[in-house]
Amino acid sequence: MAAAQCVQCFRSAAAQQAASMSAMNRGILILLLPVFALLGGFCWLAYRRRD
Repeated sequence: MAAAQCVQCFRSAAAQQAASMSAMNRGILILLLPVFALLGGFCWLAYRRRD
């Protein structure tokens, strides 16, 4: 588990079974996909428009 997370997330993840914890980890990764897509898009745009 990541060290920099809120106490509520830590306690709810620690109280879950292995299957629920796996589903929570997948959910976190799914929520990160749009963020990484936007970051990649901005980097690609900046690379294309450099002088």
